[in-house]
Amino acid sequence: MTDRTRIASYGENEGVLVDEVNGGNGLFIVTMNNPHEFNVLSSSFMRAVAEAFDGITALRTPDPNNDRVRVVILRAEGRAFTVGLDIGKLDEYLEAGITPVGDPFRAMWECPFPIIGTINGPAVTGGFEIALCCDVLLASERAVFMDNHAKYGVHPGRHISQRLIQVCGMNNAKLATMAAYPIDAQLAFNWGLVQRVFATNEELDRESLNIARLMSHNHPVMVKRYKDLLERGALDSYRAGLALEGSSEKTYYGDLDDIATTLKDGAEKFQAMVRWVAERD
Repeated sequence: MTDRTRIASYGENEGVLVDEVNGGNGLFIVTMNNPHEFNVLSSSFMRAVAEAFDGITALRTPDPNNDRVRVVILRAEGRAFTVGLDIGKLDEYLEAGITPVGDPFRAMWECPFPIIGTINGPAVTGGFEIALCCDVLLASERAVFMDNHAKYGVHPGRHISQRLIQVCGMNNAKLATMAAYPIDAQLAFNWGLVQRVFATNEELDRESLNIARLMSHNHPVMVKRYKDLLERGALDSYRAGLALEGSSEKTYYGDLDDIATTLKDGAEKFQAMVRWVAERD
């Protein structure tokens, strides 16, 4: 992608990599590096992503003018950005729990530096939620976003129900969620979900660095302050929506007639989605 130095690796088989761009004026790259499993969000993989972003946040200095980090790029190796959680292993997720330490969503929300997400292929359900934690989204023409919570019969729990309204509007959010509608790169751009679309993944990698450099050459204090202002300005109604999502999740599974059958059907649909990713041109 570019000349860079490995700072750290996390997880099994170096599943998540952190690099610093040499001479990049504070550019860091986090790479999800489990292409053989389409960067599926296992408990250990989510912990690795969380550790990567917590490690970057820990580089923050008392003087915001002199932070080593200016901008973070989140990218993925392989055919998919991430296909999300394996619904067939939902019991394992629930048993293990996502503690704050191992929660990548929390780690990305708390990162004070701007995060540019580069979507190279399918970003599905939990993968879609990971993408929505980024401050700017860029995509190649291979990108597609899908929220399959309703298809799998699994309740969302990482803010997608509220974030989508903010990003692309109420009716687009309803289409994306209730129909599990696949949002290709051009439609995502039309909706305002992504800010730029590039023809190939190679161009996506190259141009993400150029956009990151634009950010990194602006005043570091004002860039971080803008991120904070924009997020906080959107939070008042957002907090109420998050409380609603949380209370709905607490009662949802009790309302199901047969949770085992629902989850079995969801697991089969997850595997069908994975086969589609593997066979996709």
